[in-house]
Amino acid sequence: MLTTGVDMVAEALDRYGEAATAEWILTCTDDELVRVCAVADWLLSDGPSTATGRSMMIGEACALAAVYVREGSPRQLARSRRGPGIGRVVPPDGGRRPDHRLQASVPGDYGVGRDLRDFWGVPGA
Repeated sequence: MLTTGVDMVAEALDRYGEAATAEWILTCTDDELVRVCAVADWLLSDGPSTATGRSMMIGEACALAAVYVREGSPRQLARSRRGPGIGRVVPPDGGRRPDHRLQASVPGDYGVGRDLRDFWGVPGA
């Protein structure tokens, strides 16, 4: 399962115009962070692909996952393309990461609901 730091996700959220979720991710619970990582991992491996067949960028997947976990339903990001950051300082380790014991104890698609699968139009996933 994907693992990332909250500061890295917050920076991606800032760039996609999701300021409220960027602030939320910095204080989310361990369970919420594990769900964000699981949903982002699903988006990268089983979610939509580009016209050339590649998966979306990791930052976009993490941003979409954070919005989904925070709001409880899937949607597109406020910006379709990354904008400039706000100058957020990201520590070298990316910030707080998911609890590895909790992450290892949940299924790979933890937090991926039918609504997310349907929204992205991924049949059978």
